[in-house]
Amino acid sequence: YDPNYLALRYFGGFIPWVVKDLVVRRETDGNRLSGYRHDAKSDAPSTPTYQYFPATGGSITYNKTALWLNTMERWLGWPVLQRTMSTHFARWKFKHPRPRDFFDVTTEVMGKDLSWFFDQVYRSSNVFDYGIQEFTSTRDRDHYRTSVVVRRFGEALFPVDLLVTFKNGEQVIEHWDGRDRWKLYTYERPSQGLTAQVDPNRILLLDVNVTNNSRTLEPRGPTAATKWSMKWMIWLQDCLLSWAFFV
Repeated sequence: YDPNYLALRYFGGFIPWVVKDLVVRRETDGNRLSGYRHDAKSDAPSTPTYQYFPATGGSITYNKTALWLNTMERWLGWPVLQRTMSTHFARWKFKHPRPRDFFDVTTEVMGKDLSWFFDQVYRSSNVFDYGIQEFTSTRDRDHYRTSVVVRRFGEALFPVDLLVTFKNGEQVIEHWDGRDRWKLYTYERPSQGLTAQVDPNRILLLDVNVTNNSRTLEPRGPTAATKWSMKWMIWLQDCLLSWAFFV
């Protein structure tokens, strides 16, 4: 359940309405990402649960699984994932399927081998982390030379897009297979570069650090102020709830 549901279910109208209408985005899947991020490297999901590092069962078994299923939905599309789920259910209902059976059905429905993906999300504890390492845009006579270095900070591999936006509104989308440690893109345009963002559509929900996904060459003070104000407001609400419990 998302936080809004839990707040309404267990606290009724007690919680201040100041955060009642905050939308819980699918990109964060409630609290799945933060729950998984802390234990991302602890164990591979294929590890027997009784051999898990203490207190990591929920984050590895539930949070990571939810994130890679949502990643599949965004990557392959809901119709494909729905067909995969339907086929898997029809074939294995009232039986005891293993993870490998679901992987085989997915490969069958897709018509191509996806073992490289399942090896990483199920049989490995490697993490996904793509980001912008460098972003510059300097004037060179009558044009601007814009350079973007995209880096794979984590061990796991996944194809990602790069979105570069220029001040005149022009946008360029690059498709990178994500296999190398880094890749350099350069552009010569009459307009200066403004922003660079990797995975702009948030396909890879398993990315453990989204704060390095984008860079801008213009200050964004109001955005930062809004973010930290909301963090402080939620922290204050938690303090008030704790205080109310004791009084």
